Amino acid sequence: MARLLSRLSAAAALMVALPAAGETVEFDWRGVGQGAIVRSGDGRDLFGAYAATGEGTVTTDSGLGLSLTATLGSGDYQKSLDRPGRNDQLTANEIFLTVNSAWGRLRLGDEDGAAKRAVDMLPLLAGGQMDGLWTGIAATAPPIDHLGRDSDDATKILYETPRVMGLRLGVSYAPKRDSLVEDIARETPGALDRDLWEVGLNYQGDWNAFSYELAAGYVKADSRNPLLGDTESLKLAGLLLYGGFSGGVVHIDDGDSGRLRGDDATSTTLMASYENGPYGAALWWQDVDLDISRDYDAYGAGLSWRILEETSLSLDTVRYEGGRRGWAGTVGVEARF
Repeated sequence: MARLLSRLSAAAALMVALPAAGETVEFDWRGVGQGAIVRSGDGRDLFGAYAATGEGTVTTDSGLGLSLTATLGSGDYQKSLDRPGRNDQLTANEIFLTVNSAWGRLRLGDEDGAAKRAVDMLPLLAGGQMDGLWTGIAATAPPIDHLGRDSDDATKILYETPRVMGLRLGVSYAPKRDSLVEDIARETPGALDRDLWEVGLNYQGDWNAFSYELAAGYVKADSRNPLLGDTESLKLAGLLLYGGFSGGVVHIDDGDSGRLRGDDATSTTLMASYENGPYGAALWWQDVDLDISRDYDAYGAGLSWRILEETSLSLDTVRYEGGRRGWAGTVGVEARF
């Protein structure tokens, strides 16, 4: 870990030194804030989340790029739609160095792994999407993440190829489920994994008036808790776009990854949405199969309305059937900067 810190420091110093050699320097930042009122069988609750990301980039005349990226926020930052997550405290939950070249992208630091990036980068849906605001609220969040188990923001090294004929391959490695700045273990009890490997494939293509995206991810890690199974998670996803319509499916097979041995978990989520200018609507269904725990189905619907260029209102409803019963409704607002 000390070696990684020294490398981050050396790279940051290099970014400062390069401009003296006549290279170009750019700095960019973006932010997002969310607020919601939640009504469920447990009563009424308020929810808030925020995140701000800054990125400095040095680009050489040959096209080689070196950037340092850091995110401050309420935790568990989701990459695909730049969404803050489930924790309430202020934390620097992502910080990493990136080297971009014609040979691909190399990253070092606290960032999501290759398997999650392959699936989570799909532009999932508009209003009511599984990657939406309500998934961060305790009263409404699904017990199992629709993306399955992965290395989270553990400190890692990641390499992704350039996209060639629509295909991109990613590989990442984290020595253990631990982060330089974020307390991952506290947020995910039993997170004692070591040697976390992730592989991700993502393919984009077009057929007549349709656009589509396919993704697959595989995660492998060893558990240091004799009661919990080793991590071995498979993710499969697909997205089809036609005009303002979209449909998607995400399937995960987590086995007993990070759970009591024998408590296998699988999940399938189907989603459909329609966008027309500032308005969006979505429907989704999620089926979860847990061997030891109780199975359940969840049904959801959502509406969104972009009232300003970077500000949207949303209404989401969720109904749980089976082992977990109940419903929840969420009225939220999201603003970007």
